[in-house]
Amino acid sequence: MAKPKRIVYVDTNAIIEAERSRCLKAILNHYDVRTVEEVRRETLHVPHGKKAYVKVDEALLGAHVKVSEVNQAEVLSAAVTAPGLMTLDKGERDLLAHVAGLKTSDVWVLTTADRAAVRTACALGISAKLVSLEKLARDCGQKPSIREWFTEQWLHQVRSEYLMGGW
Repeated sequence: MAKPKRIVYVDTNAIIEAERSRCLKAILNHYDVRTVEEVRRETLHVPHGKKAYVKVDEALLGAHVKVSEVNQAEVLSAAVTAPGLMTLDKGERDLLAHVAGLKTSDVWVLTTADRAAVRTACALGISAKLVSLEKLARDCGQKPSIREWFTEQWLHQVRSEYLMGGW
């Protein structure tokens, strides 16, 4: 019997960086990838006039990513614990609020390389669930060339700074 795939919730910038660095398909095949509706919308929206924007295949996401709706109650409940949640972009906000409200602890959150999002995840008590794109890719046998803020070292540094009271 096949072992169930680890659940990973992903953010817009992480999806785009995974596509840019050519490890998205491996991650989609290796993990049970999930997100929220706002992240899906942000990922598929190509800003007008942006020539260097990385386009993500809508059919690929539709076939491999389970999308959840997030309601205002989830967001408000999380914002009580972490007021900084309301300063994040809508995709990050909804993703972190959704994950913070989950009853299961066996999930990872691949968040953006955004210090504010990492701080908010820590404030929500889900810092141990954060995982870098680098780790996910390596666990799939990939060694992509990714930007520094998607590495394990960067995530560890930012999470440690928050947990040590450096903010």
